[in-house]
Amino acid sequence: MQTFKIVLTIFVVLLLQMMLPNYLSFFQYVDLPLVVTVYFGLQRAPMLAMLTGMALGLGGDKVAGGILGVGGFVKTLIGYLVAMASVRFALENPLARLAIMALSSAASTVLYIGLYLMLEQSLKEVETYTDLGRLVGWRTLGDTAAAVVLFIVLDRIFSEQAAARRMAIKKRFYE
Repeated sequence: MQTFKIVLTIFVVLLLQMMLPNYLSFFQYVDLPLVVTVYFGLQRAPMLAMLTGMALGLGGDKVAGGILGVGGFVKTLIGYLVAMASVRFALENPLARLAIMALSSAASTVLYIGLYLMLEQSLKEVETYTDLGRLVGWRTLGDTAAAVVLFIVLDRIFSEQAAARRMAIKKRFYE
């Protein structure tokens, strides 16, 4: 049942990522697959975070039409780093989760653009450092705003995982 929920979540997120920017211009700055990857990274399960990051990244590459594999690599790496941070530190506080989301968004944008530049591909959105700063700022804002809503929804969908995560943190830090 848990695997079915994860697969369905991946499918719905990729569908929303494909459709929403066409209707709401703000969503061009929101990377829903990244938000879901960070959510699963915060579940203290590195393999789950990496696998969902890979699936969402590759699916996002297919949806967006970019170089296949760049988004998959970036989201797999972000999922792993967030999962390792959540294993080492108590990141249950909502403000800590949003701070991790903001850092992940900025890192993801910089990594994504850096990989495109390493592969000698041009991005029409980024021609100067000012454009890069603007894009990182807007994506960080958009992803963090989307995370406020999406984390609540995902906590309801995956309530048994959230309860297990809270119990593990209690055991580790308070006993």
